[in-house]
Amino acid sequence: MVNLHEARPAARDAPPAPAAVLQTLWSWLPSWLRTGRLRGFALSAASLAIAFVIWQLLSTFVFNPFLIPPPVDVIRTAVPMLASGEIFADVSISMVRVLVGFISGSLFGIVLGVLLGRIRLLHDLLDPTIELLRYLSPTAMIPIAVIWFGIGEMSKYFLIFWGTFFIVLVNTTAGVWRAPIARQRAAECLGANRLQIFVMVVIPSAVPYIVTGMRVAMASSFMSIIPAEILAADSGIGYLLQKSSLLLQTNRIFVALLTICILGFAVDRVFRFLVDRVLARYMSQVGAT
Repeated sequence: MVNLHEARPAARDAPPAPAAVLQTLWSWLPSWLRTGRLRGFALSAASLAIAFVIWQLLSTFVFNPFLIPPPVDVIRTAVPMLASGEIFADVSISMVRVLVGFISGSLFGIVLGVLLGRIRLLHDLLDPTIELLRYLSPTAMIPIAVIWFGIGEMSKYFLIFWGTFFIVLVNTTAGVWRAPIARQRAAECLGANRLQIFVMVVIPSAVPYIVTGMRVAMASSFMSIIPAEILAADSGIGYLLQKSSLLLQTNRIFVALLTICILGFAVDRVFRFLVDRVLARYMSQVGAT
């Protein structure tokens, strides 16, 4: 029979759980770094540091360094590419394509989504067609884009538009559909007309859905530009990937992949910052009226 008093010291000697280790390491940081605005920055830096350490360990002890180059080698490869301006040229070209396709796709998706959410007949008429088309990925539309628009800029804009439009459309429609009926009835009882109800009740209720759709669509835009530039472009990050893969330059491939990750992360953070600033002011004005 096991003596519980004898088993307790063994339990105390057991290795601490990972959560306890992380909590201990976190407590060692200065208090000004663990609280306030710098807390998010500290957590983000820690997350990136852990990811780079895992990457270094995997490329050193698990995989062939040629297949997965260590982060130090990737950074060494990126430095001359940055110094020569090669990366900046490809990034600027790809970012213009992404922004044009994303903005146009978002605008068309928001407008049509609002119409589908407010006009039931139009929704029932177009919804089956939209549900069929939205399963065609931008990659599947590359041959059609090349045939319709050639290998120029319009084909890239179209592919990014395609990857953005349906995501924003579906989220906008859902947001308009889910506008609280009780609020609309209350505004109507207070004498608001249809336009006032739409602006003061329906749109504010749909904004979180629209923003979520745009964030998801932004990631889709970055994922759409790569295959488009690989198959039908002579510039951009996708073209850099293709050229590096043909020459078996794994380090340059990882530089391009890391560039895409950094760009997507930075653009998402800027988008969230702008949305927080603009929507906070908009919601406060709507709530005050």
